[in-house]
Amino acid sequence: MSLPSGNRAYLTEAEYAELRRMCERLAFLTGTSLPPRLETLDDIFRSMSVSIEVCGKRLARGRQNRNELKETREELERVDAIKNQFIRRVSHELRTPLASIDGFAKTLLRVEQGEEESPEGNSTPITSEMRREFLSIISKEVNRLEEMIESVINLSAIESTNERPCSQFTVRELCGSAISSMEMGKYRSVVSLRLQPAPDGPVLRADRQGMVEVLRQLLNNAQKYSAGQEVVLGAEHVSIGPPCGSQGAYGALVTPAVRLFVRDSGIGIPQSELPRIFEKLYRIERTAAAFPGVGLGLSIVRALVNQSNGHVWAESEVGRGSTFFVLLPNQPVDA
Repeated sequence: MSLPSGNRAYLTEAEYAELRRMCERLAFLTGTSLPPRLETLDDIFRSMSVSIEVCGKRLARGRQNRNELKETREELERVDAIKNQFIRRVSHELRTPLASIDGFAKTLLRVEQGEEESPEGNSTPITSEMRREFLSIISKEVNRLEEMIESVINLSAIESTNERPCSQFTVRELCGSAISSMEMGKYRSVVSLRLQPAPDGPVLRADRQGMVEVLRQLLNNAQKYSAGQEVVLGAEHVSIGPPCGSQGAYGALVTPAVRLFVRDSGIGIPQSELPRIFEKLYRIERTAAAFPGVGLGLSIVRALVNQSNGHVWAESEVGRGSTFFVLLPNQPVDA
């Protein structure tokens, strides 16, 4: 029901004065402007409506801000948990090689000081062959430390870079560089090339050094988890399009692409583990003890592939090996 706008028949002077003070107070609290005059009830109600509307919007923004703060807090807690997990994992992985280096170095130092004792503490002299073995172990553990530190630095550098250099190269050139950079430690795999079309395979325009690192990481994993058996490295032309007629990740039209793959016949990965293998620090529990590491290699692979607008995934069967795929949109040569 509308109240008369031209008089104050429903209010006493004291009630009207109190209502006006409330209106002015509400306008002050919400930061809204009062009309030039507050002589009628309509003037007061209109002013109050504006103030209440402003207040409602601020409450809504407040709820939104609280939700954003909650999400930010949860994200910070998640990042903090990852950081703590990372520190624990790296600390554990660092202690093992450091303990070996410290133990063998002290043994060799005792030998240099004339204390001809074996590590078992008996009087058996340490031979030249044993010294060479100790030095070889120290060298291997130092390399292991360097690899861990390099992985941490590389991942940090990749994630802090938005743009990477782009160049044109054949897949054969890429594969040759990746094979040359493989680690030839305990396991030495024969790598077979399968390029379609031969002889040089597709031409790519991408971050060459980044793609070399991607293949190097995948090849090292393949030879490590397949005990030196043959590893197949290949590339082929494919076409990618949107699923079920939708827009899709690469646009509405079919797009030419290059699919790289690294295939081994090793121990394989359980299906339940496949969705998580590219996460930072994630390691498969049943193989973590036998194959030391910090779980950053595949994270580096995913980060580099994402920067090239590509996609990486794995298919595997326990006991029958794994295949890692890298799909890259094939840009025109003169792009």
